[in-house]
Amino acid sequence: MAQPHPNPVDPADPAGDPAQPDRGPLTLRDFVTDASLVAVCDELTRMTGVPIWMRDAGGSAIVPGDRGAAWITVSDESAAERAFELAGRAYVPAAPTFRAVLRISTGELGHLVMAEPVPGTGKQRHSLRNALTRLAATVSEGCEAQVSLRQRVLELGALYRLSSMLVQSEDADSLLTAALDLAMDVLRVDGGSISLVEDEEADLVVKASRGLSPEWVAGSASAAHASTIRKAALGGEIIAVDDLTTDPRMPDPERVRVEGLVSLLSTGLMYQGRAIGLIRLYARTPRRFTRAEKGLLRSIADQSAAAVINARLRRLREENERVRHQVRLAANVQRRMLPRAMPTIPALDIAAKYQPTTELGGDFYDLIPLSGNLGIVVGDVVGKGVPAALLMSAVRASLRAHAQDVYDLKEVLARVNAALAADTHDDEFATLWYGVIDPATLRLTYCNAGHNPPLLIRRSPGRPVRAEDITELAEGGMALGIDASQRYSGGVCQLAPGDMLVGFTDGLIDALSFAGRRFGNAGLTAALLETLNSAPDSSAAHVAERLFWHLRQHTGLHARTDDVTLVVVRVRAG
Repeated sequence: MAQPHPNPVDPADPAGDPAQPDRGPLTLRDFVTDASLVAVCDELTRMTGVPIWMRDAGGSAIVPGDRGAAWITVSDESAAERAFELAGRAYVPAAPTFRAVLRISTGELGHLVMAEPVPGTGKQRHSLRNALTRLAATVSEGCEAQVSLRQRVLELGALYRLSSMLVQSEDADSLLTAALDLAMDVLRVDGGSISLVEDEEADLVVKASRGLSPEWVAGSASAAHASTIRKAALGGEIIAVDDLTTDPRMPDPERVRVEGLVSLLSTGLMYQGRAIGLIRLYARTPRRFTRAEKGLLRSIADQSAAAVINARLRRLREENERVRHQVRLAANVQRRMLPRAMPTIPALDIAAKYQPTTELGGDFYDLIPLSGNLGIVVGDVVGKGVPAALLMSAVRASLRAHAQDVYDLKEVLARVNAALAADTHDDEFATLWYGVIDPATLRLTYCNAGHNPPLLIRRSPGRPVRAEDITELAEGGMALGIDASQRYSGGVCQLAPGDMLVGFTDGLIDALSFAGRRFGNAGLTAALLETLNSAPDSSAAHVAERLFWHLRQHTGLHARTDDVTLVVVRVRAG
């Protein structure tokens, strides 16, 4: 006996590799070799004087050839008789025969045939029949083992190739086509398809099909033909149907008969307990799929599902990288919108710090030269990322356009507010504080549109700075972009040498410690008092750095969730 292969006795036999899907059922000829079963039959014939030969499942006789041990397959009785005569053996084609069946899990292989009547006593005849039956059983076990081994090799080869595609393939559709070809190859079926679930409520989308008509493929993908078989397969079950035409679960048996399909093997492509697709394999002759074949289909389906998800993730990574590249470019543009250097004004010492939590932020600040005066802007747009960055750019551009032409700060913010309200949704708005300092007179005019009020710290000579020396500049109105008819009020204050203005966004005071405690206005006030009292002549840049140091001390390992912007303006002494 040997593992299945083309008939070694007759090289001209075009039977081919029995593992191929077009080979058909295995027969005894797939296992016959000169050195095993044929030799045993010949030796039994010599020992008993009773002709013993083989027949395959199709009825053809396997008989001695005319060159010693070689055996041939013939279907004509006269040819079989001549073959036995040339080999010096008796052949009794007309006599009754005893047949011992050779059978494996895939079906009947053939028979060991013995001519009757057997000479000798009844006990001798009974013993010879028993021996032939046991020989047939032993041969069947050996053939079954060879088939099983061959199947395991094919399965491992298929899974190895599928695993290789999992690593190499970048296109899910081509991968599924190759997976279907592999499944049809190793499971020896006549047709099949693989579909993906694009939407749980919609039709399946067929990505690969073989051996099926376009009409069948289109109909099997439709939700209208969603039979209980399909639903069970999408639930992760392995569905094997011996005869689709008689199975009560099929919604349209006539359609099955027209297509010429008989047996079905199907299961879902499952990923993390959820079906992402469906594989269906069809045979056009009755087929009872084995447990091993069902397990192989499960493995192919799981590998295919993983490969599809891998291909999707690869595309998502590539798309994500393209988006990240665009975001980096946008972030670079956004950074260029911030002042590149602090303006040089003898009466003022100015510093600013900006720390976004993402590449694109919603915070911004601006220092606008206005015919000898200095416009100071601190703003915060709702949200984060690309939408916030775009809205921030629009607010900044609108503010700069109106600030150049309109002297009245209240009117500037009213116009910016009306423009923003006209172009945004209800949940899109910005807070903004806008002030103008006249360096010659140190007069500050300002207007606050729903922003955290900046702090004005007034220095009293000869004593430390106290909390009552800190004033909030809150005069103004609601945030920009909510109510187009909103009118704003403004505030005016006279600055003096040594005074300091600190503008900031809510990311500073809303920062949380590891224990969940806000930095808050109290933390900001305490940090300002410590900084100004420990170093009364601190520059604006030093104050900004110290405030961020206090903020880091407060947050510790807790990740920041909002952008932080800080603008410090110090009025120089004398």
